[in-house]
Amino acid sequence: MSEQEAVLKTQDLGPGEMRQVNVRGQRLLVANVGQTYYAVSGRCPRDGTDLASVGRLKGHLLICPTDDAVYDLRSGEAVAPPGAAALARYAIKVEQNLVKVGPRLESE
Repeated sequence: MSEQEAVLKTQDLGPGEMRQVNVRGQRLLVANVGQTYYAVSGRCPRDGTDLASVGRLKGHLLICPTDDAVYDLRSGEAVAPPGAAALARYAIKVEQNLVKVGPRLESE
C-alpha cells in the first residue's frame, strides 16, 4: 500500500468510535480517539478475533474480549499480556473531511 486511500468521512466516525475498513484486500480498524485517528490491523494477533466487531475502546486502549489482550492504538504495542505481538499500524491522514489510510508503518 504505497498511496493513501480514502476510507470514510470524518462525520461517519465520532469520538470513541471504531470501524472496520477494507484497504486493498486488508481488513483494518480505524478508530477516532479525541479527534485523533488511528489505523491498525483489524484482527487480534493472538487469536484472530475481529476487533472492529467485538473489540472495546477505552481511551487509547483497544481491548480484545476473547483473550483480554490490550493494545495501545498510538504505538500498536500490546499493553497486556506482556510480550504479546503488536498490532500492525498504518499511516493515516485527515484531509478535506476524509480519513485516508496509507502504507504500513514500521515498528518503532
